[in-house]
Amino acid sequence: MALFKKLIKIRGTGNQIISKKTKTNHLYKRSCIDITGDGNLIRIHEKNDIYRVRLVVNGSHNEITFDEGLRGFFFMVVSGSNIKVHIGKNCFFRDCEMAIFENGSTLEIGEGTMSARGSKLFVSDFHTIYDIETKQPLNKGTHLKIGNHVWIGDSSIVLKNHTIADNIVVAANSVVTKDLLESNAIYAGNPAILKKRNVNWDYRYYDQYVADLSAAGIAVALDQ
Repeated sequence: MALFKKLIKIRGTGNQIISKKTKTNHLYKRSCIDITGDGNLIRIHEKNDIYRVRLVVNGSHNEITFDEGLRGFFFMVVSGSNIKVHIGKNCFFRDCEMAIFENGSTLEIGEGTMSARGSKLFVSDFHTIYDIETKQPLNKGTHLKIGNHVWIGDSSIVLKNHTIADNIVVAANSVVTKDLLESNAIYAGNPAILKKRNVNWDYRYYDQYVADLSAAGIAVALDQ
């Protein structure tokens, strides 16, 4: 319990962290949650393999849900109120940074999605861009939606107010500045554009994938 208190800091009233302490729950080992505000609700499924996760919440009445099978480590900042975050089942993050700053905005990540080392998912621009004549702000962040089984490559950046469809690969060092709506495709570049159609990806390393295909009696063209 002493370790639990050290890693979780709460300043405010009506905040809840719902995550059972079980042998399969690695949240309480090396991760930390820091909440400042009131009425925040955080749900983390007890079946996870997360480590060195840091979640910072500054604001009130935010709702954050991490579903079963979450793996890896990441840094997430939720700064504002009435924000909703939902990460689906069996997602894997490796040193990913996520930031949500505008009131009422949403971050939704589907099942089986992976975000590689140094990747960034931004629902906000951090600073304001405004019209010189009217002084009106121009860059409000409202949402970011990433589908099921999406691979966000190493050091890629996904920017606010966009949707990424299911079964997509975002290649390393890409910058997503528009919706990526064609599934079973690879997108790459800055800005990210469609590079290849009719593809999908698999969590297994290449050699293991080839071995499993061979074991299933499927011939593999190794010169591709």
